[in-house]
Amino acid sequence: MTIGLVTDSGSDLPWDFAKENNVKIACMYMYVHEEELREDENFDRDAYYKLFEDEKAFLHIPKLNLYSFVPKTSQPNPKDYTDAYMEHIKEGTKDIVVVTVSAGLSGSINSARLAAKQVMKQFVDVNIHVVSSLSASAPEVFLIRMALKLIKKGKHSAEEIAEILTQQALKIKTIILLPTLRYLWKGGRLGTSKFLMGAVLRKKPIVTMNEEGNVVTAGSTTDVQKGLEESLKLSTDDFTKVPKNIAIVYGSRLDYANNMADIIKKRYPEMEIELVQSGGSVLSHLGPESIGVISDYTDDEYWN
Repeated sequence: MTIGLVTDSGSDLPWDFAKENNVKIACMYMYVHEEELREDENFDRDAYYKLFEDEKAFLHIPKLNLYSFVPKTSQPNPKDYTDAYMEHIKEGTKDIVVVTVSAGLSGSINSARLAAKQVMKQFVDVNIHVVSSLSASAPEVFLIRMALKLIKKGKHSAEEIAEILTQQALKIKTIILLPTLRYLWKGGRLGTSKFLMGAVLRKKPIVTMNEEGNVVTAGSTTDVQKGLEESLKLSTDDFTKVPKNIAIVYGSRLDYANNMADIIKKRYPEMEIELVQSGGSVLSHLGPESIGVISDYTDDEYWN
């Protein structure tokens, strides 16, 4: 039995890996000064992050700065998902599992479901199962890898794999340090009074994803280095749990990611660490300087 896999570009799944394993990707979109950028395999992440303004200019908060670069993003539309499903169907695949960004972060899952409903109405022998990763980026990749393992075993149906992924998504922990509040404020996701108070107190929030896939506050710090250390502490429940591996998701600050890796190595010398540069769709509103620590606590039985 052949089972096809689909995800969105918010997963940051490497394109080469996707091609090797026949995983179809529905692309996100960014809009820069009315120009549409598609987050496909040719998307230049470094060039995109260079568009973000210098923080020193922002701290003065001049009125004109309200109109400086603030990215807009858009989820894949239903047609993007339909095209991905049709690629599998044309290859003879009747069962498809889809892993998407959390509904709390993007409307990607809604597009995936709408397209699935339309395609299954047209092709009555096709079954499409949509799974929320309850997060974005590396958690999606973890679930895709697990799905590939389960497909290779050949012991589970597509529906069973979707159910397993749905449960295992709860066992992947996401912690994100936001070194600055400016992008949340400029993107309309943080009130001016809260921004000003945070700026005065030099607050650098640490957020996580709850069981519904929504962003919630996990803590705060006034120093990036301390924030990185606190992120690992939160990610491991005060060092009482040891994950299988950890992915560090970064945007423009590879130095922060390397610092985070050093902190992890000191605590867990044998830990497997992945550094993942996120695409623009994930970090546009949190800020390109954000650092995510993704800890994998999924069950061993699905990997062996």
